[in-house]
Amino acid sequence: MGKTPRTYKGARTPQSLKEVRASARRNAVQQPKRTAAKSLVAKALEIITGQTQGDTAAAVNKASSALDRAAKHGAIHKNAAARRKSRLAKKAARAAAAGGVMPKVVNKKKSAPKKVAAPKASAAAAKPAAAKPAAKKAAAKKPAAKKPAAKKAAPKA
Repeated sequence: MGKTPRTYKGARTPQSLKEVRASARRNAVQQPKRTAAKSLVAKALEIITGQTQGDTAAAVNKASSALDRAAKHGAIHKNAAARRKSRLAKKAARAAAAGGVMPKVVNKKKSAPKKVAAPKASAAAAKPAAAKPAAKKAAAKKPAAKKPAAKKAAPKA
């Protein structure tokens, strides 16, 4: 602890200092792989949406390959790579079905239809019917198992 000042908030023990050095080395190797994968995916999306000209299939293949390489080296998780490849392939297929250029999706969230408040009379009539299944569920539930009492240690003679 002699090397670090009192105001230092980071790693202090030799093992944690070593881990900081190792993570910096890992980051130096993995960051370019992540960046390459992200930029190739972005280029493929630009080609799919028609913002730039190019071969869609080749761009998607390059992006998929970069994602696989990044996942192989641990730069991104393999499931994250698979998810991104799947989404990219879906967008490419949708663009191909639409005639080569996929339209931009403005709002991805689907708003659920708003429910209108029911009148008081029908709400009161519905309450007893709803209470019956709840009572059955409570009766069907098994009681919690009791834990055995802890044995007291016998005094030594």
